[in-house]
Amino acid sequence: MTKKPIDLLQHYWKHSSFREPQEAIIESVLQGKDTFALLPTGGGKSVCFQIPALLLPGTCLVISPLVALMQDQVNNLNALGIKAAAIIGGTSLTDIDAILDNCLYGEYKLLYISPERLEQTWLLERIENLKISLLAVDEAHCISQWGHDFRPAYLKINQLRKLFPSIPVIALTGSANQRVIHDICTNLELRDVALFKKSFYRSNLIYGVYKVENKEIIVERILQKNPFPTIIYVRSRKETQVLAQQLNQKNYKAGFFHGGLNTFEKKKRLDDWVSEKTPIMVATNAFGMGIDKKNVRNVIHLQLPENLENYYQEAGRAGRDETKAFASLLVAPNEPKPIEEWAKDNLFDKSFLKLVYRKLNNYLSIGLGEGYNTSYSFSFNQFCVHYKFPYTLTYNALQFLDRQGICKLTPNSTNKTQVQFTVSSSELLDYVYDNERQENVLLQIIRHYPGIHEYNTPINLAFISEQVGEPILFVQECLQTWHQEELCVFTPEEHDLEITFLEAWEEDKTIYRTFPFLEQQNNLKLEQYRAIYFYAQNDDICKNKIILHYFNETLEQNCGSCSTCLQANQKKSTDQLAEKRDCIILYLQRKQAASTSEMEADLSLDLQDILLLLQQLSEQRKIKLNNKNQYILL
Repeated sequence: MTKKPIDLLQHYWKHSSFREPQEAIIESVLQGKDTFALLPTGGGKSVCFQIPALLLPGTCLVISPLVALMQDQVNNLNALGIKAAAIIGGTSLTDIDAILDNCLYGEYKLLYISPERLEQTWLLERIENLKISLLAVDEAHCISQWGHDFRPAYLKINQLRKLFPSIPVIALTGSANQRVIHDICTNLELRDVALFKKSFYRSNLIYGVYKVENKEIIVERILQKNPFPTIIYVRSRKETQVLAQQLNQKNYKAGFFHGGLNTFEKKKRLDDWVSEKTPIMVATNAFGMGIDKKNVRNVIHLQLPENLENYYQEAGRAGRDETKAFASLLVAPNEPKPIEEWAKDNLFDKSFLKLVYRKLNNYLSIGLGEGYNTSYSFSFNQFCVHYKFPYTLTYNALQFLDRQGICKLTPNSTNKTQVQFTVSSSELLDYVYDNERQENVLLQIIRHYPGIHEYNTPINLAFISEQVGEPILFVQECLQTWHQEELCVFTPEEHDLEITFLEAWEEDKTIYRTFPFLEQQNNLKLEQYRAIYFYAQNDDICKNKIILHYFNETLEQNCGSCSTCLQANQKKSTDQLAEKRDCIILYLQRKQAASTSEMEADLSLDLQDILLLLQQLSEQRKIKLNNKNQYILL
């Protein structure tokens, strides 16, 4: 008997029914149609291609952007008894050959690869010989330059369309507005596409924006009021460690997660959080994609996310079990930055791009007409210090050149400058007592890296150099001296960034073609910041309405539960009580004296409201009881 999608869902996933619109999406794919599935976070995107993969002959090729996401899905499928494999960085040629051979002979039903692998001609030639029955593009917004996480390698996916012109393609994403949807369909060359879009509205998720003086105190109040598990998003790796340590000191069980951890550390921290050994995870935005923990009760952001797409994805990791959950954004009095100030700090123009590109070639001693297909390792911090470039803008400029195919950036996270003090702060201060310059360096390091006595801590030498007003080499000399005196363990960084030039240096000519894209990128980023700024600042419009409007949806009624709606309801309730209070005062002024029962009979007020207001007026010494047990004005 031919198996149906529902049979596989029940057999492998142990669910009795599909979520809307999963079944319709699966049927569309099985009918051979190009299909677009826009399902918000937690909407169950993966089964929309995994079940067709099991029903179709051959192998489903899945393009996915994150190694952790691929490994997680492959592990889950294998645990269910479904044969799947992934080709990721570090997979040996022998293993790749074995995986492809197994696909060729029908061993694997799903093969996951990253989009960057499509740049390898030999791999494409091997894939061409496989029986590929379905192409699934996960996180498809990465193919759009209008998307919030553009990956240039995604543009190579249309090569697979040429290799397999007759198979269906399914594109999946959790967040995309109309412009991004159009871009995805165009770049993937989707034909007569069947579009399935689930509403972005989630009635169980309570959005809140709270303007606070002390974020750490409010975090504790949220954790006391709402049950775990919780994700707390912060901006920097250092903040994850500091806040997790502070929470643990107050008897909360917290772990931290960021992109700089090795694979073992990431898995250990994730496992501890999933099992709720440490139910609070303090993390950068490196944490979350592909994580399907359904009972998360809180997602707290301590800083403004880059855009509403990211915020919706991250906040949406709460309440996937469809019970009440909270997404809280904490905003300090000086936040968010005014739009003009933010633009100055984050957007660069073509003159700055030309300057960075020219200085980079000079710094690496690349001559005119040279550099094509050559790789260089260098210290990004020292490059910025050397030319007095601002770090954020400079890195943004290099990332832009990467996205435009001028060069390829590869962060080297295995060779960071690391320091661990092996003696107490007092002993260190005694050592530098008569050397003011060394003392200043020491105090800045202790101040900015509070965990430096407990573990090897990555530190930013250029940042410390700026703080103390000393050359970066002097900071290095201090650390080297303390290392020799056995006061610390100092592991110096040599290079933290590798760059491969994909085009020869022809002065400004090389990057002229990128200028229209730079203008487009700046306009997009400014538009995105305006949207998240409005979400954080506006106190009048329902938060759900703001989010849905951004994603081209409308909500007829206010949600009634977000921070804006609750504040409006509270104000309305207060105003109504004030009107009722005035009514009682005017009544007593006219009657001179009246009992509770007389007020209930004469006034159109509930007894409960009358009793509450009489109590308030008594406490405010505006009324009192006379000897006849009647209320009179004072």
